[in-house]
Order: sequence, then C-alpha cells, then structure tokens
Amino acid sequence: MKTFYNVTLFCFALGLVILCFYAPWTPTPVGSPYTHVALGYAPVWSSKFAGVPGAQVDWGGFTLIAGAVGFFSIVVGAAAYFFRGKRGSEKDLDE
Repeated sequence: MKTFYNVTLFCFALGLVILCFYAPWTPTPVGSPYTHVALGYAPVWSSKFAGVPGAQVDWGGFTLIAGAVGFFSIVVGAAAYFFRGKRGSEKDLDE
C-alpha cells in the first residue's frame, strides 16, 4: 500500500500546485445566487484581472476542480499499485 499512498500524495500535491497557477476567476460577488461568469484562469496571487471590478478567485470552482484532482490522484495511485512490477506484499520490495 506504500506505493498507492506515495503515488496518490505526489499526484494530488502536483495537481494542487498546477491548480494554484490556473485558478478560475469570476467577477460575481461571493454568495450571489446569480450565475457565475468565468473571467479566465490565472494564478491565485495574480493581479491579471485587477482592472475588473470585484474580480476574485472563484473558490467554489477551485474546490470542484480540486475534488476532481483528488479523484484522479486516487485513480492513478490505484493503477500504480495494481500494475507494479512484483505481486504480493510490498514488504518484500523494500529489501
């Protein structure tokens, strides 16, 4: 299971770093019942959309994408565990 955990954690961390560089931005105020309009994607710390009134990171969209990153990290980790070279216990692989 060490392979599963290590690969899953690595993929999730890498995915979140990439997501921080391409976070969704919106001009819609937080808690608004109206449809959120996407401005585009930019780093979380960016001032790319500073000229747009009320522009901010769409944290709801960010959370949904982070959930998708988590799901695919688990899938990749499970695939790495299932298709590893040796079958059986991983205790034998450390030696």
